[in-house]
Amino acid sequence: LKTYTWVQGLKNSRPFLRATFSLHAHGLVVTMAEVSMSNIIPAAKRPRVKTLFEQFNPSFKADLIWKRRHLASDARVNAFVIFMIVLNTVSIGVEVDYASGTLEDRQVFFVLEAVFILIFFGEMVLRLNQLSWEYFGDAWNLFDYCLVVLSLADVIVLVVKNNPGSIRLASTLRILRLFRVVRSIQGVKALESLWMIIQGLIESMLTVFWVACLLVVLVFCFGVALCTTAGQQENAEKDWPEMQVYVGSVGRSMLTIIQVITCDSWTADIARPLMSVSPSALGILIFSIFVITFGILNILLAVMVERVQFISRANHDTMRKIVEKTETALLDSVGRDFIQHAAKSRTKRQREDDDEDDDRDMLDFKAYKKLINSEQFSYKLRLLGVQLEEAEAMFELMDADQSGAVDAAEFITGLGKVKGLAKGQDICQLISFAQRQCLRASRFCERLAMLNVKADDIQERLNFVGRGLVAELQHREEMAVREEETKTEAVQRHLVKLKVDQDRRDYFPELTSDLTEQDY
Repeated sequence: LKTYTWVQGLKNSRPFLRATFSLHAHGLVVTMAEVSMSNIIPAAKRPRVKTLFEQFNPSFKADLIWKRRHLASDARVNAFVIFMIVLNTVSIGVEVDYASGTLEDRQVFFVLEAVFILIFFGEMVLRLNQLSWEYFGDAWNLFDYCLVVLSLADVIVLVVKNNPGSIRLASTLRILRLFRVVRSIQGVKALESLWMIIQGLIESMLTVFWVACLLVVLVFCFGVALCTTAGQQENAEKDWPEMQVYVGSVGRSMLTIIQVITCDSWTADIARPLMSVSPSALGILIFSIFVITFGILNILLAVMVERVQFISRANHDTMRKIVEKTETALLDSVGRDFIQHAAKSRTKRQREDDDEDDDRDMLDFKAYKKLINSEQFSYKLRLLGVQLEEAEAMFELMDADQSGAVDAAEFITGLGKVKGLAKGQDICQLISFAQRQCLRASRFCERLAMLNVKADDIQERLNFVGRGLVAELQHREEMAVREEETKTEAVQRHLVKLKVDQDRRDYFPELTSDLTEQDY
């Protein structure tokens, strides 16, 4: 109390400070949070100040565990309560059909009602024991509390006065307890679509209210116009005897408009007789159909559908965030396992190589393959949507520095990029890489074009040299032919010479003489 009085005095001295109380295990802690003054921030944008009840209502971990383990949180107890609610609703319907008004004639239903009241009262006591004052912070709990109190009062009054019509409104309101079953639908996977429709209807109630107000105004306007044009015609009852029933007053004309816009047998009962009385009134009916039936009611339907779609998108976003949070936790766990396995591998390397300075938390392909083949690690990878074959193929992709080993940072980064959605930075990097590769390819194309030009020049030179070589070869062939001809002619001359010598010897023999050449 002294602390609270001191804080109140401090708040009075500095109006832009707000004291926020939070209870901890060892006492009361007062924290001061500075907020803007009322003349700086409008009231609509200022954060709501917590009430004293909210500030002095802490929840400790032990309390939360106890509440989760409480009997009122048991799924079997909740299923039993839902079954009792449905059975109570059925019994109320049977009682309305078959039970009479006196207590003696409805003893069986009275006993059943007393049993149901005891069951619901016991449930209320259980939830009060579980939630304490938080029980009254839930609108459904308040609704159920009021129904239980009214049912008890109904039974007491019925026993004391034996007057079944005293406060029978409580028995009628017990039917509304069936709406509690709607809250139990939330979270059931098989009834997810039904819950989205119900939630869309609930969130569209404000729009439904304003559309209903607009419909009342339009129905009143059309009713007045119909009553003015058709209801005040003289001698109209001779052509249409039921005119006073449909357009005799503004209220009856409004009911007629409602019958027409709901398409409730209006052509034979209203439109054709009204055409003989006042054709302009028939135009009012047709115009009301276009405005209300085809316009306002379709807008109401579109709003409800839009709310259901919005809820579906919100549920999808919520599930996506939960999945992302779960995947982040899995990635953290995988990273810790990777670091632990790398530390074990490093210790083993230090023992084998006597290298005490090796402090790298890295895995080569052999150790990496051993890690991903472990049962727990492979299960986590499967939860992330990465199969064993994909994990093995990722090693080369994650080894960006081509060192033959990957560390924890490279592994988590690569795994996150493979599993997660492509981020804007990743898309920019990919676009930048593609643009750089396109630039390199264009430069290569330019260099290839230059090389093609040079190759054409070289080809022309080679063609010129080739033509010279061909001429040289032809000249050499001609020289070879001439050489052969010369050799042939030389051989022929030699043969002729030999023949001449032979003929000379044959026809002109030599004279025998003892003279020598010196004598000659």
